[in-house]
Amino acid sequence: MTTAPKIFLREFSASLTAVEQALALVNTRLVEGSADELEAACQSLQRAVLACPGVRQQGLKSLSLDAKLRARLQIVRLGMAQVRENMARRAAGVQRALQILLPGAPVATYGRAAATFGSGRKSEASFTSLSA
Repeated sequence: MTTAPKIFLREFSASLTAVEQALALVNTRLVEGSADELEAACQSLQRAVLACPGVRQQGLKSLSLDAKLRARLQIVRLGMAQVRENMARRAAGVQRALQILLPGAPVATYGRAAATFGSGRKSEASFTSLSA
């Protein structure tokens, strides 16, 4: 593994702090229940993740990060997974409530054409994951 330059580590640490703060805000908004505020917090989290140096490059995995930074990265990774699960639970609850209020309505809120990432067209986005 290659040792990361100190300037990269400082930038990465600062960016990781922004991600941690944005993730905490998403968790808060998820509990509060305001859809608009949750959406804004999720967009802020997305921007914070994309602003992290090395996220869009595969070279991050080959860098030697110190134990403290690796631990923070692991906590963020687990926090992201937890938020994803909580959003899925919330979506299921909303779907059940809709079925109670509108029993004759179709089961899927957005219909079959809206796949996981939007409309039925192919997504041009590339997805990467953070790993410690």
